[in-house]
Amino acid sequence: MDTTNTEKKKKRRIVIKVGTSSLIKADTGVIHLSQLAKICEQITELQKSSEFQCAIVTSGAVGAGMLQLGIKEKPKELQKRQALAAIGQAHLMHYYEDMFATLGVKTAQVLLTLENLSQKSQYNRAMNTFSSLFDYDVVPIVNENDTVAVEELRFGDNDTLSAHVASLISAEYLFLFTDVDGLYTSNPMKDPNAKRIQVVDDINKLMSEVDVASGAGSAGGTGGMVTKLTAARIASAAGCKTVIGKSTDMEKIVECALGLNGGKGGGEVTPSLNSKEYTLFLAAADAAKGKKRWMLSVPVKDRVRVNKEGEEDIKSGEPLLVKNVLISDSNGTKSSSNSYKVQDCIIVEDEEGREIARAIVNYSAEDLAHHNLRVSDAEEEFVHSSNLCVTHFNEEYRSVSRNN
Repeated sequence: MDTTNTEKKKKRRIVIKVGTSSLIKADTGVIHLSQLAKICEQITELQKSSEFQCAIVTSGAVGAGMLQLGIKEKPKELQKRQALAAIGQAHLMHYYEDMFATLGVKTAQVLLTLENLSQKSQYNRAMNTFSSLFDYDVVPIVNENDTVAVEELRFGDNDTLSAHVASLISAEYLFLFTDVDGLYTSNPMKDPNAKRIQVVDDINKLMSEVDVASGAGSAGGTGGMVTKLTAARIASAAGCKTVIGKSTDMEKIVECALGLNGGKGGGEVTPSLNSKEYTLFLAAADAAKGKKRWMLSVPVKDRVRVNKEGEEDIKSGEPLLVKNVLISDSNGTKSSSNSYKVQDCIIVEDEEGREIARAIVNYSAEDLAHHNLRVSDAEEEFVHSSNLCVTHFNEEYRSVSRNN
């Protein structure tokens, strides 16, 4: 028996997302070498601890391309951004490789698109590739393959990409580093009364109470707090805790991760994470697995709302029946754009429009509107229970995926 491989399988996996604002100096547009060195040093300490396996999701390719060409303002045209990413990606990887090489750590470049992960066969190949890289004790450095990605099949931002990577590799923690030290009730750069939120266990409740649409934090990045909440929701459903923190406090990665060794587990806050410098999103106690975890990576085509009975059925692991799907909300507004087809993936919302699940549907929007189907005495399944992945949980519903 190969005991080496057995031991490596027991290592705990961590994903660190590094944003453009952490890698590119805002005032000069040049690579922030001291910050990059700090990132690499912290990850090296984790990697060499023999307890953790780390993956980096990096932004900065477009910024590095702009630096190479002397461009000050990011172009709006997609094809120009794709060209800059192609120019900058090689230079960005060169910096990472040089930094890690001096520290005795080997790296690999992994470029993904949403199309890759949305196809089950490619999803499985990507998962196996990551596993082999970890077996080789290599740090994967991940970015979106911007050059070939089409608009409708793009992750769109690296917060979302990092959550998909965390889900793919069954990571225990996802660290999202940005230019603010956590999630605030409003934009702290504009509102002096903004307050930091310590722990989040109910994303839907959070989104109804705080201003999460206050925009991106810097000129170079594409993500804001909205994208980080989307990432946290995906990671949480996959059983991964998410930490949002300031990139200048990167050394806290080691403190937080090593603090897990004697931590409480089960989604509770460990002493090292119970600090003012971070916002922690708790994970689902019963993570989505197998097909349901893969569903988190399938592009969403539309949204539908369900009534209270439908919501309770979903949270109880039961199928969603046609009779519980709302054609319009309480204001008479249609609850979908009628664009989804059979076997498309959609977001299922409660009566208030809050996400509760992802689903692969048995009927199209046109089918659902058909009078005979809706008045039928038969309890037709709009979504089978095996095609429902719950993405919302709180203290009442901590378990999200009873059926794999």
